[in-house]
Amino acid sequence: DLAMIYYVTTERYSSTVRRFLAIYPHMRRRLASLTYEEIFFERAGPVGHYIFTDFDRLTSYEVGCAARYAAAVAAAAPDARILNHPLRALERLPLLVALHRAGINDFAAVRLDAGERPPRYPVFIRAEDGYGAPETDLLADDAAFDAACDAMRRRGLPLKGRIAVGYAAEKGADGFFRKYGAFNLGGTIVPYHLMLGPTWVVKRHVTDNEWIQAAPRWNAQDVGAVAEELAYVRDNPHRDDLTRAFALAGIDFGRADYGVVGGRVQIYEINVNPHVKFGREHPVPKRVESYDVFRRNYLHALKAIETPGVTARGG
Repeated sequence: DLAMIYYVTTERYSSTVRRFLAIYPHMRRRLASLTYEEIFFERAGPVGHYIFTDFDRLTSYEVGCAARYAAAVAAAAPDARILNHPLRALERLPLLVALHRAGINDFAAVRLDAGERPPRYPVFIRAEDGYGAPETDLLADDAAFDAACDAMRRRGLPLKGRIAVGYAAEKGADGFFRKYGAFNLGGTIVPYHLMLGPTWVVKRHVTDNEWIQAAPRWNAQDVGAVAEELAYVRDNPHRDDLTRAFALAGIDFGRADYGVVGGRVQIYEINVNPHVKFGREHPVPKRVESYDVFRRNYLHALKAIETPGVTARGG
């Protein structure tokens, strides 16, 4: 049934799509949750449009199985749309390498267990998979980098699965760092939110590290910040840069988290199975208007994935 979109996740992280369907039950006519565990066990699944996610939570063998499944879907229904094809979608490190080589990102990333050294500093170290905070503060030179690697070994933390990522951020005139979030839904760019924070890691909830401070709740209420976010969500100012980055990544569905440094978009990561607030009321009342714009654009773009002739807003 090509009127259905199947959103494929691991069972453990299926809450993203299931929470969405609980809030918008009418979307069950268009969208269904499906897990890799189900399709791998059954060795079969329904015909329809597909969104594949959670590649960083699969083994290489499982990614290969997902790719063969996608090929079977395409053979059974040539008109089916396959978003985030397992053979094309780049995971974190390959994505950062590709973005740097293409001249989109000004910073590089290297894998620690390969013995590679950062081409320039400062850098920080983080896990290659997952969506946690950086594991080190900014490292200014080779000596600091070597010391950080030695410290991780002493703590019993392997270098395998960890990468060094170049620093790319800048404070605004108001003293805050900014992190933007925007979705790609089948080629339509939909801005989601703008977050401001006092340190270079801009997160609402963070682990207790001395180099990170949680983005303050009061800032979300600030009149200037609220107006800036609304303008961002309405105007979609980075659409062309994001369209190019998503195409390079082979990612047709996901959320890019990024900053703007020296007037240039810098992509930090693309999450293909992101959590997103889908409630009908925003917890910060002053941000309701920008949230309503996002929600309308998101739902319209999602419907456009499987509705011939529909042009999504925001793209």
